[in-house]
Formats: sequence, structure tokens, C-alpha cells
Amino acid sequence: MKISLRSRTLWVYFASFGLLLALNLFLTGYAGGGPRAADGLGAQEGCPGEQIGVQITGGEYQGRPVPEAVINGEPWGGAYFEPGMRSYWHCHAGGQLLVVWEGEGRVQKRGERARTLNPGESEHAGPWVEHWHGASATAAVQYLQVSLQPTGTYWMEEVNRDDYLGNDVGINSRDEFLRTGMREQP
Repeated sequence: MKISLRSRTLWVYFASFGLLLALNLFLTGYAGGGPRAADGLGAQEGCPGEQIGVQITGGEYQGRPVPEAVINGEPWGGAYFEPGMRSYWHCHAGGQLLVVWEGEGRVQKRGERARTLNPGESEHAGPWVEHWHGASATAAVQYLQVSLQPTGTYWMEEVNRDDYLGNDVGINSRDEFLRTGMREQP
């Protein structure tokens, strides 16, 4: 029996998701141990954000399911970002898993450099880990995304140019946000 390239590609996406989901469940305490944080950031429950509407720079948020990826008869949730668009810094109570379906994405966790993701590559932000995601400056991106239980998104400050370009690790903007409460960057 011959398997098409598209079938193999879908299988790889779903197998990768399954492995990442299993790892997340283990690391977030479903297998014991409770929530853990990377690099000491978000170590306590919660982060300094608040639950408000989706915060985006460079356009309007576009929730866009992926019709080729179906769970329980429904397309898997996703988001589409035009070139240069990105979320504000935020965290999720249960963590978030992102997989690039099409295009070129940019992601960053607080304290780390921004990096580029291509189709099939994924990013996992554990519970309360501060992060952002969006498109590269030159290409749009379609993400498959899932927020893990317990759900809840807490929004902080806008991603500044240095963080977006990979020239900073998000600490300066966080300090300014905590000091002033201002979300928008100059």
C-alpha cells in the first residue's frame, strides 16, 4: 500500500503533537510534581498580566482553524498572523503548545532570545511561562495552537523591536511594565 506525501506529513505533525502533549502532561504535574517553570521566570503561580482581550501588534488577531487537522470532527484551532504581527507578552495558567502549519513564525520565552519556527516545528511554553509568538517580518504564519488546562491567558506588555528582532531577552521591557504598568512600548 502506497502512502501519500500529504498523509505522511499529517502523521508527522500529529505524532509530534502527541509527544509534546505527553511531555507537557508529565512536566506540569499530571504525572506528579506540580507546575514547574523555566529559568526561574514564572516560578510562582501567576504572572503580572491580566485577563483581557487578545493583545496584538501590527494588525488584528485572526483565529483561524486548520481544516486539514481534525479533532473530534472539528478543525483544530489555530491563529494566523500577517508579516510583522505578533502577540504581546503573555502567559497561560496551563501552558500552551504551538505548531507552525504554514509560513514562518517567531517565538520567544522571557529570558531567552527570539527564534524562528518553520512548518512542522513547535514551541511549548509551560504553565505561567511568559512568552510571545507571531509571524516573521517577511512572511505570514499559520499556527496550530492549544492552551492546556487549566486555561486562562494573562496579558502583559507589547513586544518591543529589540525583542522581536532577537536583540534582547525581554527583561528590560518587563521591568518597565512592572514599574509603570504601561502595556504599549514607545
